[in-house]
Amino acid sequence: MNHEFNSNDTVATPATKPASSGVFTKVLLGGALAGAFGGWYHQSTQVDKVRHELTGTQVKMEQLHGQVDASVSMAKAEANESIAKMNAEVAKARRDAQTQVAIANRTQAKARKETEEALIVLSTKNNELAQQLDTYKSESAEKSSKVDESLTGIKTEVGDVRTEVATTKGELEKTIAELRRVNGDMGVMSDRIATNATELTALRRLGERDYFEFTLAKGSAQRVGDIQLSLKKADKKRNKFTVDVLADDRRVEKKDKGVNEPVQFYTAAAKIPYEIVVNEVSKDKVTGYLAVPKVTMARN
Repeated sequence: MNHEFNSNDTVATPATKPASSGVFTKVLLGGALAGAFGGWYHQSTQVDKVRHELTGTQVKMEQLHGQVDASVSMAKAEANESIAKMNAEVAKARRDAQTQVAIANRTQAKARKETEEALIVLSTKNNELAQQLDTYKSESAEKSSKVDESLTGIKTEVGDVRTEVATTKGELEKTIAELRRVNGDMGVMSDRIATNATELTALRRLGERDYFEFTLAKGSAQRVGDIQLSLKKADKKRNKFTVDVLADDRRVEKKDKGVNEPVQFYTAAAKIPYEIVVNEVSKDKVTGYLAVPKVTMARN
């Protein structure tokens, strides 16, 4: 509590005290007042100092609160950014996973469909193969039966052929035995002559000569074997004919020869004569064959 003193104020003093006592009292009061004022001033100074420190502290607190708020705001912003980034990554991962799942589902569905279709095709093929196998078995059994029948027929035919071969062989041997040996126009004994196709076949079977059949028309030249023949005349009534023979660059006329008569001539390479046999004389045409020795060598 502060007390102000006015100089006009008076202090009641006892009337009974002397004047020196009043002075002392004033001195005491003055000292008390000075002490009180000093205390007050000191206290006021301390209070102002405390107030100043409190103000500084409050400012620092406010600055600290600002820094804390800024840090918190920054931390919140960073946290929110991190959370947003994480949420975006999670959302992307979820979308990617959903896409992969969708692709996997489509792939699985496609594979299932293809598998089902393949199974259907395979089942169809199996059924077709089973039908083909049944058909094959049936056809095989039928063919086996036919083969057996064919074999039986073939055996029969073989037997018939053997019989025919034996018969033909016998007939050929008989025909060969009946073939005539006659002298040719050069006085050389002919091996054998054929008067028809059967006898010519028999001669070929003997294998002693090569035979070339021909049909000559009057006025034309024809190559027969290794020689050339030209028909100059064909007399059907008399069964006579005339031909020119060209061999080794030499021309020889064989005039008025008869049917089935060996017409003989030599060549430079043959030791035995070639023979021309005409079996048929018709108008302006003759038919027959040329017999050529298989072994040819120069004559002495």
